[in-house]
Amino acid sequence: MGMTDAAIDFKQAVNHRKGKNLLGAYYPASTIVIDTECLQTLSDRHILNGIAEALKHALAQSRSMTEMIVTPLRETNLACLRDPEYLDMVCRTCIDHKVPTLIYYTQSNFNEMVPQYGHAIAHALEHLSFHCGDSVKPLLHGEAVAIGMCVSAEVAFILGICDEQTVSEHYEFISDSGLPTFVPRNMTLKDIMAKLRYDKHYVKKPAMGLLSKIGFMYSKDGDYAQTIPHEVTLKALSANIERRDAAPFSYAPPESELPISDIVNVVMASNAEELTNHAESVFEDGNLLDEWRAVSVDSSEFNARKENIYWRLWAMKGNH
Repeated sequence: MGMTDAAIDFKQAVNHRKGKNLLGAYYPASTIVIDTECLQTLSDRHILNGIAEALKHALAQSRSMTEMIVTPLRETNLACLRDPEYLDMVCRTCIDHKVPTLIYYTQSNFNEMVPQYGHAIAHALEHLSFHCGDSVKPLLHGEAVAIGMCVSAEVAFILGICDEQTVSEHYEFISDSGLPTFVPRNMTLKDIMAKLRYDKHYVKKPAMGLLSKIGFMYSKDGDYAQTIPHEVTLKALSANIERRDAAPFSYAPPESELPISDIVNVVMASNAEELTNHAESVFEDGNLLDEWRAVSVDSSEFNARKENIYWRLWAMKGNH
């Protein structure tokens, strides 16, 4: 996250109990050092957290950048997250697209709305996910942004700014990157709408940057910030939730006699042998079982990917 977003900006902020990024200062870094080898100590989930911010710039500024990020993730089933060359490409390409928004686009609010794409919704979802009790698992910032971009695409479609293909591509690119696309279950529309009021761009109504198509930020009379009526925001959130409830999971494990709590305990086991012993009884899907066996061959690899495996299972069970 720091390599693709947080460090490359004029501001630093901290969260407040009322909302995200409400306290902070403007103090740009004089030097930023990026070493993607350091990312090898992170879980896949935390690397994807940063990928989400790079994907934000890609969706808003460049279709080719979007494909450069997503295609390797799709083709390697996320294995490229362990490839320093891929991560270096993501960081460099993100910097190439983000830095101009900090330097050159001073005649409009393009430089503000591109980095904030998806964030109006994301900040509300992220903050709420930490205050909904055990019914909602906390979202990392990039995960919330991924969902926020999907909802933003729904907003653009409702307003006639983009077509259905652009909305579908949002869901496809983001889900193929291993990131969530749907508002978490057990998070109410009422709570989301109330939390939106604490976004820094909220003035009586949410203000969002929206895309006319992949790689193009929409503007009206030179203004890239669109004021969104409450009923449109509600309709967009509802459309996202309807997709969530209708969508089959990428991997749908069959009904198991084991309750979800037992399955989670297996996934979070501290050794690969326990996972291997239980995998066949939990997953009858051949491809999924082969993948999990491959991960469990080496204990060190399993331990490194344990958190990511847990979250993928949680998403498959419809609780993410």
